[in-house]
Amino acid sequence: MNMQTFDKTEPHNPQNFIAEAVFAVEMVNADKPTQKQQMTKQLLDTLFPLENGSHEDVVSYEIDYRHVQAYFKNGQHSGLRHAKQFVAYAGDKCSPDSILFRDESGTHVEVTLARRQGNGLLQLVQIADIQLETCTLFGQSESQRATGLRHWVSLVKGDNKCRPTASNEDKEYTAKSGEDYLLGFCFAC
Repeated sequence: MNMQTFDKTEPHNPQNFIAEAVFAVEMVNADKPTQKQQMTKQLLDTLFPLENGSHEDVVSYEIDYRHVQAYFKNGQHSGLRHAKQFVAYAGDKCSPDSILFRDESGTHVEVTLARRQGNGLLQLVQIADIQLETCTLFGQSESQRATGLRHWVSLVKGDNKCRPTASNEDKEYTAKSGEDYLLGFCFAC
């Protein structure tokens, strides 16, 4: 049997490293929610690291002016290491339903936050889902503009065989500038 191995002494290609982290989240069974949450938050640490601390220790996220702030149990808070990665949110600034990030390549990642149970105790944030944007382009030539379809691949909400689910839908957010931020499932480049 021919098995692929990774040489840990050689520097990783960042794209391969991200693909490995995404694959690790996808492969955790939905019936292991604690492990799924841990892997999901480690993925966020990889893609969108905080200036200080880890997404694993966050009790709440808030939108403060044009920045996302992560709050910890000890009352301290931190922004993103790369503040420009935060682009929009949905819901209330003090308790967003979802936060939209964009990486250096322009790919959007939506993090949907779970609603709290309200037991009076300070609890860690639960991630309801992470959706990665993928795009399919059509008609790309010099004489015509490219059009495309935007797909969202869900990493947390998969089927019972650990396969990620995909959808294409229009999404509406509030940009960090306060303006509307719309991502339609069909777009032109």
